[in-house]
Amino acid sequence: MSVKTLCDRVTRFGFSLLKAGFAIDAKPHKIMDSSRSEKSLIWVREKDSSIMIDNPSTVGDYISIIEKRDYSYLMNDGGVIQIAFVYDGDRISRHRLLYYPCPFLIDPHGMEGSDGGSLPLIDFITDTFMDDLEDNMLLRSPFRFDYVPTEAADFHPASHFTINDPSCRIPVRSPLRFDTFIKFVLENFYIEAWQHGRIKQGLMFRQEEECLSVHDKRRIFLNWQYPT
Repeated sequence: MSVKTLCDRVTRFGFSLLKAGFAIDAKPHKIMDSSRSEKSLIWVREKDSSIMIDNPSTVGDYISIIEKRDYSYLMNDGGVIQIAFVYDGDRISRHRLLYYPCPFLIDPHGMEGSDGGSLPLIDFITDTFMDDLEDNMLLRSPFRFDYVPTEAADFHPASHFTINDPSCRIPVRSPLRFDTFIKFVLENFYIEAWQHGRIKQGLMFRQEEECLSVHDKRRIFLNWQYPT
């Protein structure tokens, strides 16, 4: 799949989530020249700053992402999805696919102001949760699928799943497709969205992938042997 085709699909899928009520916000994506041969696919960013997120993460990290709208999709429970690929010709040379769950329990239907309108997410979080973080904050870790073959080393697989701590890198078969990552997120965290007909139609899977058992899915995602 060409980078332009993927860029169009990533953008359209976000707007389909928004239209169906499963997302609060979705950003258009763009293609930039990274070098003479490479092109980057990323959401349209409002501030030019690092997109790296620390593990362990803080409430401040999450708030900063929301304030800057530094995401591909903002889900209706406050969860953040980031999609970034680098292509060398028609081949994926790197990617960064992140899901950042909201550190607060948010009812998508509960963000209403006194005038009956919907409060922006930041205002809702500030008004509802920030005065009592001890009782309100949930210990949820963001997770990230990275494919960076140029940085492969001992205990740093070329493709890996990072969770909880920078040193916690679980080897993953590489690279991951956009469809595969989104399917993983929706099936595990947004089952209603995954079961929604139009949302599912926005992803393209071969028939055999739809019939995989849990064991087969685990085998495809994870390769527990570090490269030697």
